[in-house]
Amino acid sequence: MTLVKDNMSVEDEILLQKWFYKFRLPSGRETAQYVSEEIDKIHQTRLSMMMDALAEDFAESSDLTAIDLSSHQGFFSIELAKHCRSVLGLEYQQRHIDSARLITQVLSATNVKFEQVDLEHMAPGSFDPADIVIAFGLFYNLENPIGVLRRARELTRRVLLIETQTTILDLEGAIDSGHHSNTNYMHGYFGLLSGNPDNIDGSASDIVLYPSPRALIWALKKLGFGRVRTLSPPAGAYQQLATGKRIMIEARF
Repeated sequence: MTLVKDNMSVEDEILLQKWFYKFRLPSGRETAQYVSEEIDKIHQTRLSMMMDALAEDFAESSDLTAIDLSSHQGFFSIELAKHCRSVLGLEYQQRHIDSARLITQVLSATNVKFEQVDLEHMAPGSFDPADIVIAFGLFYNLENPIGVLRRARELTRRVLLIETQTTILDLEGAIDSGHHSNTNYMHGYFGLLSGNPDNIDGSASDIVLYPSPRALIWALKKLGFGRVRTLSPPAGAYQQLATGKRIMIEARF
């Protein structure tokens, strides 16, 4: 965890750093960001969509548990913690875990914890399932998105929210399978792209797959989710979510 100097408050230590998110601290001061105001809008759009999707769940119970897959610096974990009994953030970059632990310390978010995990190599049964699972900005940064989707399904008791970049293009249809007289049906596809492990906010792999919307929805249904829908972005949403280049999907049993 990040060390705090004896002669410096935790807030002052935080304010010396630049952050991916804008956090409001107890004193009213806000963290400086290393992304632009335009990019910051994606966080606010995701938050608005998450809160709308989970409003009934939060109204129904205050005893909910949550897991944040690819929790980064803990922004959405902390927001979930305001409405849940406990939240677990799973993140593969230790630097982000250190930042998340520091920010939860200053915000006194005692019902949140973070673990370092490479989701693509996480064994089944590594963690107990939670009522709510979110995965924002994750599924286009994976070499094995279906494997991680299986882990996400196993961790979900009630609802899974996925926000991701997509291919936009959606291809489907019958194709030959083994012989021209035998066909199988393609339910969307995953586009193959270069990853960027050297980026502080990038992928763990140098090869990643972007899902098409149809592919992601079909896979979620194939894995057992009975109700799967694409959520509508709010007015004034971040441009990519407003135009469908990114989507947020809600999957429930």
